Amino acid sequence: MKPPNISDIQQVSLPGKKTLLPLVVLLILAMPACRSQRQASRSPAAATADRAFYHQHSQKLGYQLNGTEDPLLIREVSSWLGTPHRYGGTTRQGADCSGFVIDVFRVVYQTSLPRSSSDMASHVRNISKGQLRQGDLVFFRTSGGRKVSHVGIYLSNNKFIHVSSTRGVMVSDLAEPYFVRTFAKAGRVR
Repeated sequence: MKPPNISDIQQVSLPGKKTLLPLVVLLILAMPACRSQRQASRSPAAATADRAFYHQHSQKLGYQLNGTEDPLLIREVSSWLGTPHRYGGTTRQGADCSGFVIDVFRVVYQTSLPRSSSDMASHVRNISKGQLRQGDLVFFRTSGGRKVSHVGIYLSNNKFIHVSSTRGVMVSDLAEPYFVRTFAKAGRVR
């Protein structure tokens, strides 16, 4: 929008007071400058903190984060890394895949999900692999049947976090042959 020409602005005055026009014009012109100076003074520290956060969590998760991931999700799932697998478990002392997903969604998104991976699969809106965004769920048929038996949380860069029955909570790549072979579907929690 083009700024108004000062000659087009009518002068505003109060009885017995000087004209307010110069003061109003000065305030209008000064406001954007104040805001940008304030933002500029906070930006370097915030950018440094963001870089440090994503660097630290990239190291923990074992892959390079883009810097656009949800910090709350990244912090929460990182704190679960190495938690051992325990069938029926839902805590950091031991969890199964659906117990892990349930707790992360409760903490990060304040959302309750069904207890089993197959029930979760019917609770989500189906999406394609190409539509995956952080926080979406990925489902697998790892028991050899047609029923979904495993779930993980998509992070970014084709990576997802899940509970392996042998290695506990870990990050894996959807392109790994085992996950390509057992992939059932992706879904977004409604």
